[in-house]
Amino acid sequence: MNKFLYAACLLTLLSPAAAQAEPKSFFGPWWSSHWVNQDFKPYYQDGQLPHNTQWKEENWQPQDWIDARHGDMDGLLKQWYEAAIIRSRYIDDDVPYVNVGINFYHLSGYDKGRIMSTLDHIFRVTDKTPKTIFVKDHITKKVIGVYTAQSGLILQ
Repeated sequence: MNKFLYAACLLTLLSPAAAQAEPKSFFGPWWSSHWVNQDFKPYYQDGQLPHNTQWKEENWQPQDWIDARHGDMDGLLKQWYEAAIIRSRYIDDDVPYVNVGINFYHLSGYDKGRIMSTLDHIFRVTDKTPKTIFVKDHITKKVIGVYTAQSGLILQ
């Protein structure tokens, strides 16, 4: 039995098709209909698209989050501060900044853009010049991206 197991493992490792992610030929007890619709797109975003274009097909508006809290914008912002998603907002030399906390990085790409879009919707930052919000890391104090109403969130 050990020789058989050793031989099966060796054949599997040395098989040229073992590490390929393309459809495999019919082998073993699987019926042919098992392989139908096996090509799927995972939940994660497509890593080949730039950040500012991968979210444009979403049917979502900032007002959706505000409506979910029954119009309580202050409560929504307080929740983000308490969750360490946003640490502070300020204007320095007429340039708006948002310092993001550690949990900002744990959000999906969609939600990072949605946070910035909602902030812009609440405070109307991009209605005024320079029409850009600079996103800074709270700990390093370095700019990690920008948000504009036209391009959305662009992370560096």
